[in-house]
Amino acid sequence: MVDPERESSVARRGFSVANLLSAFRFPLAVLFPFTGGGGRVAVLVAAAASDLIDGRLARRTGTVTRLGEVLDPIADKTFMLSALATLAVEGILPWWTLPVLLTRDIGVAIGALILALQGTRVRMPARRAGKLVTLLQFAGIGVMLARPETASCVAVLTAAAGMYALKDYARAVRRTVA
Repeated sequence: MVDPERESSVARRGFSVANLLSAFRFPLAVLFPFTGGGGRVAVLVAAAASDLIDGRLARRTGTVTRLGEVLDPIADKTFMLSALATLAVEGILPWWTLPVLLTRDIGVAIGALILALQGTRVRMPARRAGKLVTLLQFAGIGVMLARPETASCVAVLTAAAGMYALKDYARAVRRTVA
């Protein structure tokens, strides 16, 4: 049985199982380009599973930390960039689709940089639209591994969801800042 007081103290320092699951995506991002076939699919599934489980586990155990709120999206973006760039280098994914598939990620990074330069601090929890884009990115990579000819279609669908997520984040930030 988990001692809630101890778990809370540990979580305040940033050490939690959920944060370890998020951090697990960094070595998976490094491993992805060096695997092939079934190994690559296993790396993708492990990354997607860690993303699915980490936030739920943190909320359920009361171990949500600021570190986790920052670590999780950075781990996601690192894995996505590694996987998508690998597919582009291998010719599975046309290069023009790379920024399209990362529309939401690029937009959020630019928005965060602008807010930081303005000295505006905004704590933005994950939003459903953003989670949908991450799901589409993971699923899209899986589809592209199985059926490379679908890359352009996957890119357009994911970009549309990414644009919607950017609008959603922009609205939420405006409400938070106002």
